Amino acid sequence: MPIRVAQTQRKEVKFVLGSGCFYGGDLVHLIDGGKRSISKLKVGDPIWSLNLDGNGIIEDEIVLMMHNEANKSALFYTFTTSDCNEVSLTDSHNIPVYCWNKNKIEIILASKVTINDRLIMYGKKVEIKNISINIRQGFYSPLTVTGYLFVNNISTSVFSDNYKVSSSTVQFVFTPIRIYYHLMRWIYGNEYIPFAHIQQGLHPIPAFYKKNIKHNFDF
Repeated sequence: MPIRVAQTQRKEVKFVLGSGCFYGGDLVHLIDGGKRSISKLKVGDPIWSLNLDGNGIIEDEIVLMMHNEANKSALFYTFTTSDCNEVSLTDSHNIPVYCWNKNKIEIILASKVTINDRLIMYGKKVEIKNISINIRQGFYSPLTVTGYLFVNNISTSVFSDNYKVSSSTVQFVFTPIRIYYHLMRWIYGNEYIPFAHIQQGLHPIPAFYKKNIKHNFDF
């Protein structure tokens, strides 16, 4: 698929490739009934997620902001559904889709999604009307308890292909992080933030996992 960047002036456009993140302006559903942009999410925020097949709503929680780049631009794949919902992901970010030719749900890279796939929404699998590629500023990667994030009414994974293993494997490997998170907040209260907050860049925890996970879980 060709990439075209519209420019009104002749200037250099710099953007990040190969990251696995969400666009900061997209919205998630809070358990209290409101919505919050991904760029404004905080550790401990109670949110809604969907299970893999989209037939169940799950109470979820933000555990950690794994990557935070408010001032950098990235190349996003934007998927628009037949009912005009939309989500933007960087190329290596994972997303569950229903593959009609295989008659099953798979988690694949955003760059591998085609117009023939279906996105997972609550209680239904929805046709993709359009896939566009664009450059946007601000990309983020929150970690949730479930490993999923319900973005603009569309189910997504919080993991990317940068770990070089499946999303289910990454979710398993992050189990100690989730246990520690819950344990510390049980001991010190729900206002306690167990992990250091990084204002910009990649958090040390996912940086460590990205460096070591492939070697230790090379099946």
